[in-house]
Amino acid sequence: MRRLIPYELQKIWCRRSFLLLTCILFAINAFFLWYTSLGGEGEPKLSSYKRFQARTGKMSEAQKRAYMEEYKQTIDGVIHVRSVLALQNSEMGAVFAEEEKREHPGMFETYYDLFVSDEYLRYTESLELESKFVNSLYEEAEKVAGYGDYLTSVQECRSILEGISIFSAGEEDDFSTRNIQKSAADYGDLTTEGICWMPAKPVVSAMESPLTDILLILSTVLFTGSLVLEEKQKALILVTRSTKNGLGRSILAKLSALLIHCMVVPVLFYGGNCLYFGLTAGWCNWNARLQSLAPYLESNLSVSILGYLLLSVITKGVVLFGAGALLAAVCILAENMILPYFAGGAYWTVSWVLYEFIPGASGWSPLKSVNPYGAMRCEKLYGAYCNLNLWGHPISRTALSWMGTGLAVIGGIVFSFVFYRQGRRLQISRGAKRRRHCFRPHACLLRHEGYKILITNHALVILLAFSGLLAYYEFTRTYAPSVQEQYYQDIMLRLEGRQTDEKSALIAAEEARYREAFGEIDKIEAAVASGELDEETGRSMKSKWQGIIAFYPAFQRVAQQHQFVCEHGGEYIYDTGYLYLLGIRGDDGRNVFLLVTLGIILAFSQVISMEYQSGAWAILFATAKGKRSIMARKAGVCLLSAAVFLALPLVCRFISVSAVFPIRGLLSGAGNIPIYRGWTLQIPAVVPILAKLLAQMLCGVVLTFAVLAFSGCCRNHARAIFLGFLVLCVPVILTVLGFDFAQWLSLYPLYSVKASF
Repeated sequence: MRRLIPYELQKIWCRRSFLLLTCILFAINAFFLWYTSLGGEGEPKLSSYKRFQARTGKMSEAQKRAYMEEYKQTIDGVIHVRSVLALQNSEMGAVFAEEEKREHPGMFETYYDLFVSDEYLRYTESLELESKFVNSLYEEAEKVAGYGDYLTSVQECRSILEGISIFSAGEEDDFSTRNIQKSAADYGDLTTEGICWMPAKPVVSAMESPLTDILLILSTVLFTGSLVLEEKQKALILVTRSTKNGLGRSILAKLSALLIHCMVVPVLFYGGNCLYFGLTAGWCNWNARLQSLAPYLESNLSVSILGYLLLSVITKGVVLFGAGALLAAVCILAENMILPYFAGGAYWTVSWVLYEFIPGASGWSPLKSVNPYGAMRCEKLYGAYCNLNLWGHPISRTALSWMGTGLAVIGGIVFSFVFYRQGRRLQISRGAKRRRHCFRPHACLLRHEGYKILITNHALVILLAFSGLLAYYEFTRTYAPSVQEQYYQDIMLRLEGRQTDEKSALIAAEEARYREAFGEIDKIEAAVASGELDEETGRSMKSKWQGIIAFYPAFQRVAQQHQFVCEHGGEYIYDTGYLYLLGIRGDDGRNVFLLVTLGIILAFSQVISMEYQSGAWAILFATAKGKRSIMARKAGVCLLSAAVFLALPLVCRFISVSAVFPIRGLLSGAGNIPIYRGWTLQIPAVVPILAKLLAQMLCGVVLTFAVLAFSGCCRNHARAIFLGFLVLCVPVILTVLGFDFAQWLSLYPLYSVKASF
């Protein structure tokens, strides 16, 4: 055992591909920390907190309180001076300025010189940021200063409860009563000793990072898959069956290695987070009580900040080990390389859904804590206090979470050990016996490779499944044209085509109707201004004409097309459908691109690696010409499939959009569409649509070549999928979540090109 555990760790940790993927995960985490710490224009920078820590770090609590009082009064006084001066410089503002002075006597005179000297900024670059900075810190300081009162209030609730006689008559068995008594007991040993207020920004930012947890989960899934699946694929496990206790000690060594990995990786990632925010936002006093940080004031744990950090990291490691052990059991039973990864993704997805969508006040609220995603939220687990109602009894959220984690750990260990000891399914099935249709070689090399890729490796099934998702997404999208859009659509469909006398008369009649409406409104407003009509009567009379001019902005679009047709010739064309189809209006296609990227990764990640895994390259690479021919056929099949796959979303969107906004005049000049009037070439209106389709297909070509490159470099199906997801999907996911900078790390700008010349 002592030799097996280092061996199990070494064979994965020392692998270059695993080290590369871990470095990529670490780089993504570091980049995300850097980007999110930049803050917006209305947020103080981390350097502000660092300068504040440097100034107040050695102060006593009394000195900190006095300093915060003086700091807040100064900034409030400067803001008061600025507001008074702004009122004095505005029309009719002198009266309000004097009233402002009377409400704050002496403040204007006290801080006027400081405002003029412009020396009131201590930690930020503007008065607005300085005010936001001091208010947030002052609120934290006040909250921590009242910690003693908070503890007293908890004990007073129990005293009041015990003094009410009604509870002694049999009402003491309800949840509220028990919860008050349990809360008082849990807080009973806590005092104000060791409380030392400091800004919570560094610790909160370092420890409350969802992306870091996601990357830890990915690292654990990758380690677990490499730990079991690759040995099954190479049938190395069969060697240990011939030794005494070989299987039992082998699985225990693997689980021990998994436990070490799950403990080390959170230390590395969260240690990096703490190091980054310590250097940029200032170091805190690690020995101070956890309640010194305002967000964790309600915690009932008597631990230091360092103890909280260590406890959080250990908790995350144990949760990851429990999930990893269960995944290892799935890997042992699985006869397919991909199934365990889907099972791991489903496990964490269901956990996230339970945590996010179950209301905290519902009867199902214990499921929020008992699942692994809830256990990973250590800021809730240890930084706050909550008892859950379990059949009328208050159960600590922390205890319930540890119960769920313990069950996952025990279940994962037991299942992995039993399944491994049984010695069943210890090889990855080649699938020859289980396929309904066996592989059939063909004399045509293109047909042969196409059958292998699309049928044998199920790429066709994957592409069809994602095509169904894309079609469902596009066809279920709702387009709700406004009343103005309906008016514009109606008149433009009547004008469609070349100019005629009837169309000119229609536009002239509409112009006359709007001129009449504007003229009548002007008359009514003049009558109200002169006193001939009162305001109420004027509003009543204008309502009729205002209902007409409400459609005038839509008519202006018609008038612009009419002017262009009269001056330059051409045809009328209803352009709204083109705007939605080309992405200029409506959804920008981020969700569609994510599905497209994921579909290509899953479909083609085994195209090259399958030959390495089966050892077929030794035969296929017998001649240089044969090698080139095989690679060319593989690439051709993948590119043709990807081209059809990439064309589907635009075709579905064309059908969906044209059902609401008719797309006509595809063969008329593109210059008739207002957004293309600057284009000098005489091209049909269908060309911009084809240009967008070509750009999306080109994007599919690049994605396909990237996935094929990953498949060839990794020489392993699972690792190729993981690397493809990391490099191609993660930037798109960040883009979907609202981090627009991440789109430039992906092919999304090429896919979403709007074809507006």
